Amino acid sequence: MDAIGGLIILAILLAIYFLPTIVASNRGHQSAVAIFFLNLLLGWTLLGWVVAFVWSFTNPTQVVVNNQTPKSVADEIQKLAALKEQGLLTEDEFSKKKQQILENA
Repeated sequence: MDAIGGLIILAILLAIYFLPTIVASNRGHQSAVAIFFLNLLLGWTLLGWVVAFVWSFTNPTQVVVNNQTPKSVADEIQKLAALKEQGLLTEDEFSKKKQQILENA
């Protein structure tokens, strides 16, 4: 029973030690590999662990998908205005879509 208890404690300690890596991985952080190596190599210093932990909670930068840059709110509203001018959107539809874009920004 002591061996099983020891393994459970070891597993818990390893999970705590690699908590920054686990957080970064679960958040899809673009620097998850770098956080892992910082955690692995300097986590034992406590300062390295704290730096890796804080870094894992920083917002990852936006990733460009299919060579498309992220769109700004102004660009989206301009596209809606163009659709309205072409008669493809009513004033009510335009207002609702514009409000959705502003709320999501």
